Formats: sequence, C-alpha cells, structure tokens
Amino acid sequence: MVNQTRALLVCCGLLFITGCSVISNEHVFRMPQLDKDGKSVMVWPKPPDVPRYAFIGHIYGESNSIETGSIKAPMERFLAALVGLEANVESLINLVQPQQIATDNNGRIYVTDSARQAVFVFDEKLSRFFVWDEENASIPFLSPVGITFANDSIWVTDSELSLVYQIKQNGELIKSFGRDVLNRPTGIAYDAVRQRLFVADTADSKIRIFNTEGKLIDEWGSFGPRDGEFNRPTFIAFRAGRLYVADSLNARIQVFDSLGNRVQSLGHRGLYVGDFSRPKGVAIDSDSNLYVAESYYDHVLVYNDRGDLLMSLGGSGIAAGRFMQPTGIWVDSGDRLFVSDMLNSRISIFQYLGGD
Repeated sequence: MVNQTRALLVCCGLLFITGCSVISNEHVFRMPQLDKDGKSVMVWPKPPDVPRYAFIGHIYGESNSIETGSIKAPMERFLAALVGLEANVESLINLVQPQQIATDNNGRIYVTDSARQAVFVFDEKLSRFFVWDEENASIPFLSPVGITFANDSIWVTDSELSLVYQIKQNGELIKSFGRDVLNRPTGIAYDAVRQRLFVADTADSKIRIFNTEGKLIDEWGSFGPRDGEFNRPTFIAFRAGRLYVADSLNARIQVFDSLGNRVQSLGHRGLYVGDFSRPKGVAIDSDSNLYVAESYYDHVLVYNDRGDLLMSLGGSGIAAGRFMQPTGIWVDSGDRLFVSDMLNSRISIFQYLGGD
C-alpha cells in the first residue's frame, strides 16, 4: 500500500511538471524569527553600546523544520557522520554552497546554490520551500550565481553556461540570453527606472547592460586598476540611481551613477578588519548604509553613504554570527540583512535596528 501511494505521488508530480511547467516539489520550512518581544540574545555592537543589528537565525533548508539544537554546521555534520550519528540529517534537502539571495513582493526568498545547481525558493507565508533545477523545474542550471527580482520575474546568472535566465515566480522558464555576449556572468542587478539589467561579466572585467528583452545595450569598464576599470568584478547592487560594484581583485568597491560615471571608490587592500582582500557581496539598506562581504577575512563591513567604515559583523567560525567565506548579500524591504555564508552552507539573517 505504501509503495502504491508513493508511485501515485510520483506520477502526479510528473504530470504536474509536464502539464503545467511549474515546480511540484514542496518541503516543510520554518522561517527563523526574532523573539516575540523584538529582542535577540545576539546584538551588535554589544552593550553598553546601542545595538544596531540583531541576529535572527539561519536558513538551511529542511533542517529549518527540525529543532534548532539539532542543526549543525558542515564540519560538525561531517565528524558526526564519521561515527554514524548523522545519517538522518544528511538525507535532508539543505543548501550546500549558497551564492546570492533575493526577495520578491510575495514573501519569498530566493537563493542560488552552485553546488546543487539549483535555486532554492523559501516561502515565508506557506512555511514551505521549493527547489528549482533541471529535475524539478526543467531549468538546466550548471552554476547559478547571481539573482535578482524585477518585473515579476526572477533573473539568474549561470557562470558556466554564460547565460541569464528569466523565470516566472511559479518556476516556469521564460527565456535565456547572453550566450554569445557573456563570458562568465556572476552578479546581476536591476534599474527599475530605465528597465535595465546590469550583469558583472567577471572573466571579461566588464559590466554588461541588457534591456529586459535580453538585448545588449551598453558596456562599462575594461580590465585594469584605474578608476572605472575592473579586475574580476563579482557581485553588484543598484539603488537610488547608483550601481555598486565589488571590484574583487582590485580589492575595492566602485560606485557609478546611472550614466556610468564613477562617483566613489572605497576600501583598500590590507590585513586588518575593514581592509579588503576579496570583497564580494554588496547591498544597501534604507538609511543608505553599504554592506560588503569581505569573503577572505570572513567579515561583513558596514559603511555610511560617505564611505566611512561604521562597524563589522562576523569573523571566521561556525558559530551563529560568524562566517566562512561570505559571498552574496541582500537587504529586503524590512531592512533584514541576508548573508550567504557559503562554506557554512547557510544564509545568516540579521535585523537592522536603525540608528545614527
């Protein structure tokens, strides 16, 4: 009887995929929340200073549906597996190498996972998550990296296939473009005013700009260390008429106006907290604070709109509030800060509390 039920479910799932071209897989998910009183045991900076950030929790995948105490970091899971204690957790569908995050207008959180060759879709309202990949959504990802939300669509870069995918919010593939133009696309951002998509072409050290039909309309930059030049740009963000580019191998963030003029540069190579080695993720909150994921030093650095360093979050480690190679960053409409903690196989969530 059990086998017959399973077979029926599989058949229904296949019919759903082939008949509707939408996702059919569904997994239980519990979104981390702040305490009911709005407080958190972990805040930054620590008292007696006024807290500016509170730790909310982590997104893993199916592990979010079990007790928090049983969720382990990858190294802990590996050691437990060696002695046969972790078989049930290892079988869960979780993030492996999350890259970038985006949110939409329906309470969904999207995460690219290059190791799983998939996009995870976490639905806060439904307490469910879905996986978009070739098997479940007929999208042949090879190495999805960048992701953003625009025009009721999800836009995903695939660095290995040299493509940008446009996907409906229900998981249906609309189109792909860029194969004859892009070399190794990573970060992607959207200008809603001019309806342009910015794509960081890391291998060519350029920012390539497309309209929403997928036509190349402009290119910014070239290889080099001077202002307006790039050395392997990765993640990007667009807000209030400014494009923020993680110029990763030049160890800096460059900021451009909507016409492509460089208006600001911040950060420099160094060995101390606040210095850069491999900046990647960038995001901006409602107070125009800039967040940068320094992936080599495992910190998220916070700057004001003048480029002054305000504080840092993180440090190397597996504990809550620490990172192992943070990559993408996203700030949602509620000023929640999502950090892709890649080698810890999770998304870390912080709440910006405001302040001068």
